[in-house]
Amino acid sequence: MTHAQVSPLRMLVAGLLALACGAASGHLAAAQPGDAAQPRDTEGLDARHVETQVPAKVITDEVFEASVTIKNTGSQSWGDGMKLRCWEPLDAMTWGTNYIYLGQGRGCGPGEEITLRSCLKAPDTPGEYVFQWRMAQNQDGHAFGEPTAHRTIVVEPGPAEAPAKPPVRDRSDKRVLTIDDFEYVGSLKVPDQVEGCGAAFTESGLALRTAADGTKSLFVRTGLHRSVLYEATIPEPVKLDGHDHAPLKVAEIKRVWGEIKLPGEGENAIRANAGFWWDDAKSILYWSYYHGYCTGRPPVLGASRLEEGKGLVHYGPWSVPQSIPWFKSYWGGVTRLPDSFARQYTGGRRLVLGFGGYYSICASASRGPALAAISDPDPRKSTLDMVELLTYPWPKNVAAPRDGDYFVANCSWGGQAPESPAKGSWTMDDWARAGVLIDLPDKHGLLVLAFLGTGRIGYDYGAIRSAGHACCWYFYDPKDLGEVARGDRKPWEVVPHSLAAVDYPRGIREGSPWGSTPGDPTGCCFDAPTRRLYVYQRFCIDNGARELFPCVHVYRVK
Repeated sequence: MTHAQVSPLRMLVAGLLALACGAASGHLAAAQPGDAAQPRDTEGLDARHVETQVPAKVITDEVFEASVTIKNTGSQSWGDGMKLRCWEPLDAMTWGTNYIYLGQGRGCGPGEEITLRSCLKAPDTPGEYVFQWRMAQNQDGHAFGEPTAHRTIVVEPGPAEAPAKPPVRDRSDKRVLTIDDFEYVGSLKVPDQVEGCGAAFTESGLALRTAADGTKSLFVRTGLHRSVLYEATIPEPVKLDGHDHAPLKVAEIKRVWGEIKLPGEGENAIRANAGFWWDDAKSILYWSYYHGYCTGRPPVLGASRLEEGKGLVHYGPWSVPQSIPWFKSYWGGVTRLPDSFARQYTGGRRLVLGFGGYYSICASASRGPALAAISDPDPRKSTLDMVELLTYPWPKNVAAPRDGDYFVANCSWGGQAPESPAKGSWTMDDWARAGVLIDLPDKHGLLVLAFLGTGRIGYDYGAIRSAGHACCWYFYDPKDLGEVARGDRKPWEVVPHSLAAVDYPRGIREGSPWGSTPGDPTGCCFDAPTRRLYVYQRFCIDNGARELFPCVHVYRVK
């Protein structure tokens, strides 16, 4: 299963896993395995502990390597369906996870020894903690064999965090936007179904259209295996407070424009599954496409003219040129540069593609937000004219900063261990599918909406899985991007002006197994006259069903 295929579901799985594992953390409390210690269908399975290698002392929140060598003393061979299960305290999350997988494609025959390795994370409270594990089956958790030696690890206080440096002031007359400039106005619902296509798991871009009479509408898509585009009016937002989303108004469908799809079937079909930008002067909707698991260079951009009486007339698609090796940096979405920026820095190129993060086969992806300016695409050509503005190419071993609320369990290519709870770098489960450049008379900035993996992050049996996720807004100074466009800096030398965690409001009923896991923002647009930012977030309200539905949140720049 690919990264793209599991991403809509893994958030639900993570929530259920969190319930099953609990939040236990263990000072030297004695484990009481009880009935769990009695194997029920482990015939022929037995194990003996050989060696455990872990540090005797760590500091709070430190990420460290652990290895446990086990001998198969049973009559059955072990396949990759085995794991180490935290044994004392039973299933505790003391070390950031309660399991260490044997690993995909690995095995151990009778009489053989095998070493299970993982990165783990120390507790955030000093003390002495037990480190003891036991072999178990993945599927049912039944343990077998002797536990590892009863070890104690001393967790010492870490150094005090240095106070955060204030953001660098913009070198222009305008101030660069920060999270403090935004206030939550309210939210609105989108239709649950359009032409038989459900919105529950749909990644959608978001584009704003202003009619001649001043009324505004949003372009949204729906459908997992189709890309049905519709236009909806914008009701007055209502603040989402707690789990009750009943007061939210539903955007009324103004018109269903039809499916955005270029010729091709199955894996060869190019459908709008990422960002939107509406060109009012040309009545053209630009839309982007990405493929979560691909070694080649599929097209990334398409365009559709909306003609009254005719519906959609499609153009394209276009691909990233061969001259740009990290082409997956620009798969996430499409938006527009301010005209003044395009004139000054990009030779009039006013469209941009972005927004960065991990994709399977990651050598051509960006470990952080990304942006490239493009000319209006030529229907007679198949590639785009691009100027890179921002990227953190994976092969260059550079990464955007983030917090340190994660540890990469079993991937050498997954990212560096965090230096502290406040200082980390992008991992293989961090990405951004939405962003916008905001240019107001008094403030400006590039805003990228990121979705970051938290807790244990591992490549487990063909898919990347995280214990949880968090949302974060990244702000960049347009002047820095301009210097890259002029050739004065490299795209990976730009650092964020600021970044901040964001808790989007959610309407999930109390007791829901996935209520604590946020949805990812996949689309956004900005209305300069009203100073309003619209954000499309998946998995936001439950509608009384087993499925989770999206919302559009509205923020205002103060």
